[in-house]
Amino acid sequence: MEKDALSGIMKKDYSKNNTISINLNKFQERLDNTKFAGATLKEIIKNYFVEDVISNKESKQRYNDEIKKFFNEVLKEEENTFVYEFLKKVIDDKKVEYLNLKKYYNRDKVSLKQALHEACKGINNLPDKNTRIPVFASKILGNPHGFDKKNLSGKIFVMFLSYIDGRKSPKNSEELSELYYKYNLLIDDVSNMILCKNIMGIKDNGQEHDGMKGFSKANEPLYLTIYNLSNIQTVKNDKKYNKVMVMENPAVFMEVAEKCKIKDFPMVCTYGQVKLAGIILLDLLVNAGFKIYYSGDIDPEGMQIADKLKNRYGKNLEFFGFDEETYLRNISDVEISDERLNKLKTIKNMKDLCVNIEKNKKTAYEEKNIGRIIGFVETLA
Repeated sequence: MEKDALSGIMKKDYSKNNTISINLNKFQERLDNTKFAGATLKEIIKNYFVEDVISNKESKQRYNDEIKKFFNEVLKEEENTFVYEFLKKVIDDKKVEYLNLKKYYNRDKVSLKQALHEACKGINNLPDKNTRIPVFASKILGNPHGFDKKNLSGKIFVMFLSYIDGRKSPKNSEELSELYYKYNLLIDDVSNMILCKNIMGIKDNGQEHDGMKGFSKANEPLYLTIYNLSNIQTVKNDKKYNKVMVMENPAVFMEVAEKCKIKDFPMVCTYGQVKLAGIILLDLLVNAGFKIYYSGDIDPEGMQIADKLKNRYGKNLEFFGFDEETYLRNISDVEISDERLNKLKTIKNMKDLCVNIEKNKKTAYEEKNIGRIIGFVETLA
């Protein structure tokens, strides 16, 4: 029926068309030659649907006015609070954070308003001492899961923290843990740990940490959690060494610890990707004047770990074994996929080694370098 009606008005057969496209000006001309002469298409549609007809331009302007009003209301309610100035900047800058908020607005503006106020409440009440996230959320929102990552309030809270800290939103759980820790918030302070040996801690009260001292005197490795490290003011070595050997893999760490002639030399094992406990301990070591020597796998993931540490500690960290000679001597038969090789593009240091890896497409594991690591540690003592 619609095709027949349009065919009659436009004097053109549309019966075989799957879709029909008509110039509105021509349609209006044809309409003026019917009994509807004098009426505009807009008026006809308005009366038929009993509602206003607006153009795309008008619709867009109406949307912009509504969202502007929405955020102005949020700002007014947060006026005279700590969060106000940076929240206003987020809205005014209209960058990625604002675009994310718009996305949430389009989904459910009522939920967004509640989540915004909850996130702002969290930012306005950041703790001045280490506090576990569920405890913090319970205190601030009355719900221990209020700032969970899956919740909108939690997502916006993390986005705001990242913005305040001048960094991009965390890409993984370790980056999130690090961000939270900077603002005295803990996700998990007991299972996040670092393996070390011959490192002693000095607590906030100036006394030695008995546990760390005991393991050091027994010449045994120990795991330190974030909880253990939270009250450590600084670190030292019983023999006053100011260097530390850091290794990526636990088997390498234990071989070096057992076979090195220097039994009391400070050592750390990151156990692969460096967790927050590892960052805390390495920060303490550097702040105490220790020089870090780092060894790890020569593959894209191992290179990323080394690169991240070098970027963080700069001149306070030197690589051991991340060179062309070591790579070619220890090269394995394990091939590296193109997908993994792409990770090398993010590396800022060791560019020549990256070229070699891309050329050979093979890994070189830290385990093949144990003997040289032992010899190197003995020269450091």
